[in-house]
Amino acid sequence: MTIEQKYLPPEILNKSTISGKEYGWDRQDFQNVIEAATEIGLGIIGGQVQFKLPDGTCELYWRKYDTAERVKDEKWTEYRERTKQECLSLFNQLPINKELVNEGIENFDFLKDKFSEGINLEKYLIFIIYFNDKETENE
Repeated sequence: MTIEQKYLPPEILNKSTISGKEYGWDRQDFQNVIEAATEIGLGIIGGQVQFKLPDGTCELYWRKYDTAERVKDEKWTEYRERTKQECLSLFNQLPINKELVNEGIENFDFLKDKFSEGINLEKYLIFIIYFNDKETENE
């Protein structure tokens, strides 16, 4: 069972797109996911931008919103709040969806081909989020 399956409520999980073993959400759901995760005790590791299509995945790995690791003697509650704020701040600095789509088309022939076929790539744009919990952190 993944951290997401173990902790996140169904109303948050049901909005996700699963990409391999990663969970991603639409831009409009991102902040709600981060808020819900920290409220239930999860820390936010970060994540990156992906295009998840039925026949392929392209990751804009350079477009990320990773948080700093937990420091020695940082209380879990402080870590959760800090990573929430860091992640949201970095996420809010990302280009708008249309610009991310253009960036994807410029960098991946697969996406360029899909776009030329008339596929709305914004529909397949997701924002992967990685979480950790106190239990895993202490192992």
